[in-house]
Amino acid sequence: MTNANNEPIVLVSTADNNYAIALAVTIKSAIVNLKNKRRVVLYVLNGDITQANKDKILKSLDPEQVEIFWLKPDETLLSNMKLDENYNTLAIYYRLFIPQLIPQHFHKAIYLDSDIVVLGDLEELWNIDVQDTYVFAAQDIWKRYIRNAKGLRNYEETGISPDHKYFNAGVLIINLEKWRTDNIGAKAIEYLEQNKEYIRLHDQDGLNAVLAGQWKELDPTWNQMQAIHEYSSWTESPYTEEVYNRALHNPNIVHFATFPKPWQENCKHPKQDLFFEYLNLTAWNSPVLVNSHS
Repeated sequence: MTNANNEPIVLVSTADNNYAIALAVTIKSAIVNLKNKRRVVLYVLNGDITQANKDKILKSLDPEQVEIFWLKPDETLLSNMKLDENYNTLAIYYRLFIPQLIPQHFHKAIYLDSDIVVLGDLEELWNIDVQDTYVFAAQDIWKRYIRNAKGLRNYEETGISPDHKYFNAGVLIINLEKWRTDNIGAKAIEYLEQNKEYIRLHDQDGLNAVLAGQWKELDPTWNQMQAIHEYSSWTESPYTEEVYNRALHNPNIVHFATFPKPWQENCKHPKQDLFFEYLNLTAWNSPVLVNSHS
């Protein structure tokens, strides 16, 4: 076995206690679908997950394959960040601290939001050579360009080209070394503070502003969002027929990016059952809607 194959896959996710169950599903689905049973080092940027829920997450995973570290960012650095009714904790901004919190000897990491189900083999993402690229991400299906109505609201004032693509930050391959060298997290926080009244999507807006035109694209199968189910055919979608069919029918990751989430009442997502399929492989293994605070 080569040294490269001995190296663990570095996964990072963020969650507060409201998302503890969702985090368990995300990580369990990722581990189950690693074909080579590759060793994983998981860093959870923890927004006050209770010890009881931490224990359940640990119980859901094989300690021989997955090593977990719970990290708590310094929230004083986020004191001026915008919150809203859907995201009312500072955990939404924890992504910005990833390169500083993860040990310096790791040069890249895969970031996963805690509201996704992984169906593909993350080793495929891990094997991408990041070279000199800050981040790999999928173009957002709702906000495809900076100039879009739901893109960056004040791109003109900040001098950002309207023609740059806008990415969804739910699934990322992060070049940790390059982010550290160029202080990407600090630059994003500065942008978010200076443009607070224009921010809609929290750190995602900040990262798109700072990294505009400086990221590379993942296939949309690695971040399937609900909007793809709303098109009656590929001709209505922003994709070619081939890409549309691949993203719709063979997703590697299903991202429950909208509300309500699968574990909440009144969720109508067509892939909601996937969440409970993988929930049943965790220590929660409940066949009915669960209380995310339990």
